[in-house]
Amino acid sequence: MTLHLLLALMLVAGMGFAAHRASLCTVRAVMEVMTSGTAYMLFSFAKAMLWTVTISGSLIVLFSIDLQPVYGRLPFWAALLGGFVFGIGAAVNGGCSFSTLQRLADGELGMLVSLAGMVLGFLGMSYWLAELPGVSLQPINTGRLWQHSWGSGLLVLLWLWATWELIRLWRAHAGDSGLLGRLLADRYRLSSAAAVLGIGGGTLYAVQGAWTYTNFLRGEAASWLNAGPTPAAGQAFLLVALIVGMLFSSWHRGAFRVRRPKLGDLPPRLIGGLLMGIGGTLVPGGNDTLLLAAIPTFSAHAVAVFAALLAGVAGTLAIMRWRMGAMAPVACSGDRCQ
Repeated sequence: MTLHLLLALMLVAGMGFAAHRASLCTVRAVMEVMTSGTAYMLFSFAKAMLWTVTISGSLIVLFSIDLQPVYGRLPFWAALLGGFVFGIGAAVNGGCSFSTLQRLADGELGMLVSLAGMVLGFLGMSYWLAELPGVSLQPINTGRLWQHSWGSGLLVLLWLWATWELIRLWRAHAGDSGLLGRLLADRYRLSSAAAVLGIGGGTLYAVQGAWTYTNFLRGEAASWLNAGPTPAAGQAFLLVALIVGMLFSSWHRGAFRVRRPKLGDLPPRLIGGLLMGIGGTLVPGGNDTLLLAAIPTFSAHAVAVFAALLAGVAGTLAIMRWRMGAMAPVACSGDRCQ
């Protein structure tokens, strides 16, 4: 095992721990806006992207790193459609890419059905796209972004913000029992989780490219059909490390409890996962890929696709609320969500 891979595994495990402690989820973020009129969780996603850009940009400039390619789907309407379909699937499933693993780590076995549906969606859509002319993946050219003089100025501004954010977070945790107590707090502040995700994600983006697990599953499915290259072996270990970090968080907090799914829960899990896989093939990847790999390339394409994903979530939740009545509120305050 190389030193780079060992560092990547540690970073991903820490990211899984932090995401679980803050219960980060794009579906819950949209529900917060719809039920409480606030957007604390969405704002934390923006912070995670800022941290990703800060760390990845610094590493690229300091070490002249040759980036691994991050891909976008062409034509543009196909990627937009993929984002929207992924959002529908996440809302039906009751959780996006990260939260599906978080709930599985808590012992909710129904999420295995969601993951199976996601893989089936990746397989089916990859098979169909392989026979469809005019739809392709093209690398997002990011290497030149940090070669311009404005890149250094942007990094200075980002580090001023990052320093202010770190000081603010340190003061916010002043009442906790030391550094270990802060790291093992039962519930993370949204800003703290965003910092961990962004710092880890920025480092991984600089050395691994689109490392996220939804992109790995998509690439693996395509390789089974000979419709794309086989992902690097280390990416499978990253998925394991992500789950291990979440499992440790669940065990440490005493949240792990095996829960078998009810029969009525299986269809939405399977359908939701299937739609997430179909949409994730077109994006490519899921909301984790967009937030931690694609949008930090300053790609307007990726920003528009993420907006389409949010629209898919919001539209589906609105229909579900209209048909089933009130929606469970998501209340956030003090940089934490209930």
